[in-house]
Amino acid sequence: VDNGGVEPETMKDVTYLFYVVGQNNLQTALNKNIEDVKKGLAHSNVNANILAYMDMDTIPTLYLIRKDQNGQVQQSTVKTYPDQYSVDPDVMRSVINDVFSKYPALHNGITFASHANGSLYTSSTVKKRSFGYEGAKGYGMNISDLRAALEGGPYFDVVMFDACLMASVETAYELKGLTHYFLATPNSVPAEGFPYETFMPAVLKMNESGFTDAAKTYMTYFHGNRATWDDFVAVSLSDVTKMDSLALYMDSLFQVPSVQERLQTLDRDQLQSYEADYSLFDYGNWLDSLGRSDVHVAQIRKALDRVVIYKDHSDYASVDSYDRLIIPLSDEKFSGLNTFVPKKNPQSESSQMTFFTTLKWYRDAGFWRASFYSQFAPSTRH
Repeated sequence: VDNGGVEPETMKDVTYLFYVVGQNNLQTALNKNIEDVKKGLAHSNVNANILAYMDMDTIPTLYLIRKDQNGQVQQSTVKTYPDQYSVDPDVMRSVINDVFSKYPALHNGITFASHANGSLYTSSTVKKRSFGYEGAKGYGMNISDLRAALEGGPYFDVVMFDACLMASVETAYELKGLTHYFLATPNSVPAEGFPYETFMPAVLKMNESGFTDAAKTYMTYFHGNRATWDDFVAVSLSDVTKMDSLALYMDSLFQVPSVQERLQTLDRDQLQSYEADYSLFDYGNWLDSLGRSDVHVAQIRKALDRVVIYKDHSDYASVDSYDRLIIPLSDEKFSGLNTFVPKKNPQSESSQMTFFTTLKWYRDAGFWRASFYSQFAPSTRH
């Protein structure tokens, strides 16, 4: 086994990277998150190297967090980087390679922490906003760029987002082949982020039960605290190795003429949304709206149950600027994953529609069969 030239006895059970993009209004919360990660490691008996790539100012820094011979958690600086955009796919790929080549382990995990807009796209050569919000210009990266950056790393046991709206079926499918599990939220995350002191010991077990316990910890924390304004949390854990059948049944669904017609008349305002004024809606609820009696929808629902192995939600999906809970959320309309749903006039979202046609989900799940979507696919020219 190639272990990067490191002697076997020095290899850890787990290498876990926190990729933190914090040149924004989350900086204080993100710094506290890493302090809580240290406390979480202190509560764990897993032999782990935790790396934190922190882009908080003009000197992005990679830190190593691990226990010394006496079991005390220590933090040291591994590397400083020149001022760079951490949402540049090449930069992200380089950092991931730095970490996982230098600190090989039996299990690998990564958490991305910043602002995010799920699978939505903002047209700009740099500002491909999906994950991340960096600097005065708010640069980010879209989910296909994120996948490209992760392709340079090892196979991950888990990819997690401490960032809003990232639990989407499109994101999950982009990650297929790169990770086993995918832990994220289909709606917004409270600004303080995940409760890492209690969260990390479960995550570091690096198995399905551990990740499930971690997701439950997130829900328990925000339900159990005294602040009612942040009781809008939801979370899901997906096994993305099981997404092939989901795409296969979706492809069958899009071969049904009545379904293609339904796409044109669908009133998305009747669907379960997660955030006001965002074109993201519950994936399962959208499926049902295409024809709950359709045999293919039933097959997709069963496949979805195999993919989403844990999900939970509060009674509301979001909060307004006055800290009032908004957008009621029920079991019937909650699948654990969101998805992009176009307006009846998709031309008004042409940039988003064009981007959608570049995703693996569009191709493998059969969206290309429907002219409602395929009209936006870039034509091939010789």
